Amino acid sequence: MRIEFYQLKYFEDCIKILRSNTPKYIDPSEHSMFKDYLSRDRITYFVLFDDLNLIACGGYGLNKQKTKAGLDWGLVQSKYHNKGYGSELLRYRLSHIQSNYPGIDIYLDTSQKTYKFYEKFGFIKEGEKFEEAGIMHYKMTLKK
Repeated sequence: MRIEFYQLKYFEDCIKILRSNTPKYIDPSEHSMFKDYLSRDRITYFVLFDDLNLIACGGYGLNKQKTKAGLDWGLVQSKYHNKGYGSELLRYRLSHIQSNYPGIDIYLDTSQKTYKFYEKFGFIKEGEKFEEAGIMHYKMTLKK
Protein backbone atom coordinates (compact mmCIF):
# COMPACT_ATOMS: atom_id res chain seq x y z
CA MET A 1 0.00 0.00 0.00
CA ARG A 2 1.26 3.47 -0.78
CA ILE A 3 -0.19 6.96 -0.41
CA GLU A 4 0.88 9.98 -2.43
CA PHE A 5 -0.36 13.46 -3.27
CA TYR A 6 -3.13 13.70 -5.84
CA GLN A 7 -2.11 14.78 -9.34
CA LEU A 8 -4.36 15.66 -12.27
CA LYS A 9 -3.39 12.39 -13.99
CA TYR A 10 -5.46 10.60 -11.30
CA PHE A 11 -8.63 12.58 -12.07
CA GLU A 12 -10.45 9.83 -13.99
CA ASP A 13 -9.55 7.15 -11.43
CA CYS A 14 -10.95 9.30 -8.63
CA ILE A 15 -14.14 9.88 -10.64
CA LYS A 16 -14.49 6.09 -11.06
CA ILE A 17 -14.17 5.69 -7.30
CA LEU A 18 -16.89 8.32 -6.79
CA ARG A 19 -19.19 6.55 -9.27
CA SER A 20 -18.65 3.22 -7.52
CA ASN A 21 -20.18 4.79 -4.39
CA THR A 22 -23.19 6.29 -6.21
CA PRO A 23 -26.05 6.23 -5.28
CA LYS A 24 -25.57 4.29 -2.02
CA TYR A 25 -23.24 6.86 -0.42
CA ILE A 26 -23.01 9.70 -2.93
CA ASP A 27 -25.89 11.44 -4.67
CA PRO A 28 -25.36 11.95 -8.43
CA SER A 29 -25.88 15.69 -7.92
CA GLU A 30 -22.57 15.77 -6.01
CA HIS A 31 -20.48 14.60 -8.99
CA SER A 32 -19.99 18.09 -10.42
CA MET A 33 -18.87 19.39 -7.00
CA PHE A 34 -16.26 16.64 -6.78
CA LYS A 35 -15.01 17.34 -10.31
CA ASP A 36 -14.71 21.04 -9.47
CA TYR A 37 -12.87 20.19 -6.26
CA LEU A 38 -10.35 17.98 -8.08
CA SER A 39 -9.78 20.69 -10.69
CA ARG A 40 -8.68 23.32 -8.16
CA ASP A 41 -5.07 24.45 -8.27
CA ARG A 42 -4.25 23.93 -4.64
CA ILE A 43 -5.83 21.14 -2.68
CA THR A 44 -4.42 18.84 -0.04
CA TYR A 45 -5.65 15.56 -1.45
CA PHE A 46 -4.17 12.09 -1.40
CA VAL A 47 -4.53 8.87 -3.35
CA LEU A 48 -4.00 5.36 -1.99
CA PHE A 49 -2.72 2.50 -4.14
CA ASP A 50 -2.77 -1.23 -3.55
CA ASP A 51 0.03 -2.41 -5.82
CA LEU A 52 -0.76 -0.63 -9.11
CA ASN A 53 -4.44 0.17 -8.55
CA LEU A 54 -5.68 3.49 -7.21
CA ILE A 55 -8.41 2.39 -4.82
CA ALA A 56 -9.01 5.30 -2.43
CA CYS A 57 -8.72 9.08 -2.24
CA GLY A 58 -9.30 11.78 0.35
CA GLY A 59 -7.97 15.05 1.64
CA TYR A 60 -8.62 18.04 3.80
CA GLY A 61 -8.86 21.81 3.74
CA LEU A 62 -8.21 24.55 6.26
CA ASN A 63 -10.26 27.55 7.25
CA LYS A 64 -8.67 30.95 6.56
CA GLN A 65 -7.44 31.33 10.14
CA LYS A 66 -5.91 27.81 10.01
CA THR A 67 -7.67 26.92 13.26
CA LYS A 68 -9.84 24.14 11.78
CA ALA A 69 -9.27 21.37 9.26
CA GLY A 70 -12.19 19.83 7.42
CA LEU A 71 -11.88 16.37 5.92
CA ASP A 72 -12.82 16.38 2.23
CA TRP A 73 -14.10 13.69 -0.11
CA GLY A 74 -12.84 10.52 1.57
CA LEU A 75 -13.71 7.72 -0.86
CA VAL A 76 -12.83 4.05 -1.30
CA GLN A 77 -13.62 2.03 -4.43
CA SER A 78 -16.80 0.18 -3.40
CA LYS A 79 -15.41 -3.31 -4.01
CA TYR A 80 -12.65 -2.54 -1.48
CA HIS A 81 -14.94 -1.42 1.35
CA ASN A 82 -14.33 -3.03 4.76
CA LYS A 83 -10.79 -4.12 3.90
CA GLY A 84 -8.93 -1.45 5.91
CA TYR A 85 -8.09 0.95 3.06
CA GLY A 86 -10.40 3.70 4.29
CA SER A 87 -8.97 3.37 7.80
CA GLU A 88 -5.42 3.58 6.48
CA LEU A 89 -6.16 6.68 4.42
CA LEU A 90 -8.01 8.35 7.31
CA ARG A 91 -5.11 7.69 9.70
CA TYR A 92 -2.74 9.17 7.12
CA ARG A 93 -4.86 12.32 6.70
CA LEU A 94 -5.21 12.80 10.45
CA SER A 95 -1.48 12.33 10.93
CA HIS A 96 -0.73 14.80 8.13
CA ILE A 97 -3.00 17.41 9.74
CA GLN A 98 -1.61 16.86 13.23
CA SER A 99 2.01 16.99 12.00
CA ASN A 100 1.54 20.18 10.01
CA TYR A 101 -1.04 21.94 12.21
CA PRO A 102 -0.65 20.67 15.80
CA GLY A 103 -3.64 21.24 18.06
CA ILE A 104 -6.00 22.18 15.24
CA ASP A 105 -9.67 21.15 15.42
CA ILE A 106 -10.68 18.51 12.85
CA TYR A 107 -14.23 18.18 11.58
CA LEU A 108 -16.28 16.64 8.79
CA ASP A 109 -19.76 16.18 7.42
CA THR A 110 -20.66 12.56 6.73
CA SER A 111 -23.73 10.56 5.87
CA GLN A 112 -25.85 8.57 8.26
CA LYS A 113 -24.45 5.47 6.55
CA THR A 114 -20.81 6.23 7.39
CA TYR A 115 -20.74 8.13 10.68
CA LYS A 116 -20.02 4.98 12.72
CA PHE A 117 -16.78 4.51 10.81
CA TYR A 118 -15.60 7.93 12.02
CA GLU A 119 -16.74 7.26 15.59
CA LYS A 120 -14.16 4.44 15.73
CA PHE A 121 -11.48 7.11 15.31
CA GLY A 122 -12.78 9.40 18.06
CA PHE A 123 -15.12 11.66 16.08
CA ILE A 124 -18.33 12.70 17.83
CA LYS A 125 -21.61 13.83 16.28
CA GLU A 126 -22.58 17.45 16.81
CA GLY A 127 -26.15 18.57 16.48
CA GLU A 128 -28.98 16.93 14.61
CA LYS A 129 -28.98 15.14 11.29
CA PHE A 130 -29.37 17.38 8.25
CA GLU A 131 -30.16 16.73 4.62
CA GLU A 132 -27.58 17.41 1.92
CA ALA A 133 -28.00 16.32 -1.71
CA GLY A 134 -30.91 14.09 -0.69
CA ILE A 135 -28.85 12.17 1.90
CA MET A 136 -29.01 12.60 5.67
CA HIS A 137 -25.72 13.80 7.20
CA TYR A 138 -24.09 14.55 10.53
CA LYS A 139 -21.48 17.14 11.47
CA MET A 140 -18.68 15.49 13.42
CA THR A 141 -15.63 16.73 15.33
CA LEU A 142 -12.57 14.81 16.48
CA LYS A 143 -12.35 14.58 20.27
CA LYS A 144 -9.09 15.97 21.68
